[in-house]
Amino acid sequence: MVQKNCLNKLIIIVGPTGVGKSDYGVDVALNHNGEIINADSVQIYKGLDIGSGKIKKEEMKGVPHHLLSLIDPSEQFTVVDFSNKAKECIKDIQSRGKLPIVVGGTGFYVNALLHDYDCGDAGPDYELRDRLRKLEEENGEGYLAELLYSLKPDSTVEKKDTKRVIRQLELYYSDKKDSSPKNNDKLDALLIIMDADRKELDKRAEIRIRKMFSAGLVDEVKSLKDYFSCRITDSIGYKEVKLGLENNLSEEEIIDMMKLNYHRLIKKQQTFFRWIKWDNKLIINNWDFSQVEEKIKEFLNEY
Repeated sequence: MVQKNCLNKLIIIVGPTGVGKSDYGVDVALNHNGEIINADSVQIYKGLDIGSGKIKKEEMKGVPHHLLSLIDPSEQFTVVDFSNKAKECIKDIQSRGKLPIVVGGTGFYVNALLHDYDCGDAGPDYELRDRLRKLEEENGEGYLAELLYSLKPDSTVEKKDTKRVIRQLELYYSDKKDSSPKNNDKLDALLIIMDADRKELDKRAEIRIRKMFSAGLVDEVKSLKDYFSCRITDSIGYKEVKLGLENNLSEEEIIDMMKLNYHRLIKKQQTFFRWIKWDNKLIINNWDFSQVEEKIKEFLNEY
């Protein structure tokens, strides 16, 4: 049971696709009177269940889950929307004496919580451009494009056109507010990063993909036909099936595409989460949980 002196605390569990975040999050919630807040950008949407690996009701084991199947695929949902919704959930869960546990693999969502947004006005300038270029260098090619798409899902800027991506981010920050990362001093969070050898994750990804097909992934994608023009249906697990249906590809051809794209996603996620900046951070390698529970209890002041 969570003690009174830890009611303002938060646990965040992240990691690459297939590492077991959802199951582990449920275990932590059961052990520490917690509730789960989803931090997966695809699972936010209704109807995108099989292809996103959305947790099933029986897998929740009675633990309340928030921000799942929240909006229609035609609606836009930005990283700022997530930040605002997640903060509301965190406050509500804590007010009821329970522990909020954020679980997901969308790095921009997690950064939106860990690094609060500055609310001061800021026009575009060379300093901002330099900061953006540095972010791209630190996090790898395509980082800024993904950030832009998360802020403006309707953006049509090409992913590789870094110059235009930076310009669009510059305009966004000047029109809205400067959301350059700053530490959120009000957030008392333990960041748990789950990771494993890439070859093992690739194997788990293939098993997951084949289970998706057995569970009816193709029919799910067909049911989303009216939303094929929406960016969210270009997510991994959906875009490959869409392409397969359009080009009469075999199931194995579609699976091969998905395996390659999952491999790339896993590599990108591993890089992102390993470089994420947060003082109170714990990395679990290859499912070695031997000392994790003790560290969680220490963080929560449970003795």
